[in-house]
Amino acid sequence: MISLVLCVALAVAPVRHDIARSPAVGADTIVDTVFVATNRARAKDHFTRDVSDSLWYGIYVARLVIASPAASRATATMHVTSVDSTALDAGEWRVRLRAAIRDTSAAEAPLVFVHGYSTAPREAVSQGMQVKARGGHRGPLVLFMWPTRGLYVIPTPGTVYRDDARAAALSGPSLAQLLRAVDSVSADVVLVAHSMGSRIVCDALIGDSPTFAQFAAHPLRALGIFSPDVGAQRFRNEFAPRLPTVARRVALYGAATDYLLGAAVLMNGERRAAGITRRGDPLPGIELIDDTRGARAEPLLLALAGPRHAVRWASAALTDFFGVVVAGVEPRCRVVVGTADSMSVGRWRLRPGVITPVPADSACRARYT
Repeated sequence: MISLVLCVALAVAPVRHDIARSPAVGADTIVDTVFVATNRARAKDHFTRDVSDSLWYGIYVARLVIASPAASRATATMHVTSVDSTALDAGEWRVRLRAAIRDTSAAEAPLVFVHGYSTAPREAVSQGMQVKARGGHRGPLVLFMWPTRGLYVIPTPGTVYRDDARAAALSGPSLAQLLRAVDSVSADVVLVAHSMGSRIVCDALIGDSPTFAQFAAHPLRALGIFSPDVGAQRFRNEFAPRLPTVARRVALYGAATDYLLGAAVLMNGERRAAGITRRGDPLPGIELIDDTRGARAEPLLLALAGPRHAVRWASAALTDFFGVVVAGVEPRCRVVVGTADSMSVGRWRLRPGVITPVPADSACRARYT
């Protein structure tokens, strides 16, 4: 029975709903450039699932279609299609990224996104663009694309999960290299990690000594960790004490109804770090946000029966991260403006159906510019 539940949980989660064939009538359309770096090995003209020792740099031009432009962008239906892509050498890639950074204010800083498991390259581009759009972020999107298996069917999800976990364990040094490159061209950097990608981010920031030293001296503007598929005890003991050193603000988001992480508990034999948002001692310097009741943008079927796991649909959590954490708004403002309840020291719970507005109270305005 446990095996059946695990297979269903892992198989349902990666269902794809965000690739559009053509723009909808009356839709809002945005064409954007995504700066991609990947440690996926290449064979001829395509990426493989093997881990490479070197980074491939390139750009993807993609079209984001917002099917409901009159509605809140955070909850609107979105579709993404790739228009074009090209490879670049590392130097040209940095030159183009520097040129794309208009300034490094809260909404304009480069956003580095690290996806989770079972994510094909174009799906990773789609996820990153939706994260940026729902959060209302205007800075250039930098995607770290690590080797995962992409689509699969029952009965292989357990094998895919283990294979992706092995690839994640090897990808920290490559992400560390990318983060140092982005930091070299920007005064501020925002970093978002999702699910198994959180393992890579923690390994890159904490496990790589040069990267830790660089960001300890010049911290990230903000680090958002969404539905982390990391062991809770390892996160508490090894990562949490050091993450506030490398980022001015760190926020962790998780949902009690995320049954995909429940399946990961069975796979790993230990609780995942997402549960820290609701239980246990607070983590000094890390904001813990329970996203169980937060508004989301899933298709109807997944909203009714799916896991609250996919970050591209985490509307309230993303607007909280970009509107409060990235913007430098004081954490107490979540309660002041009514988007969250304070549960204990350093811990909040998002209210149902509420999307974080730009704080109007002068005492809750952003302190970073």
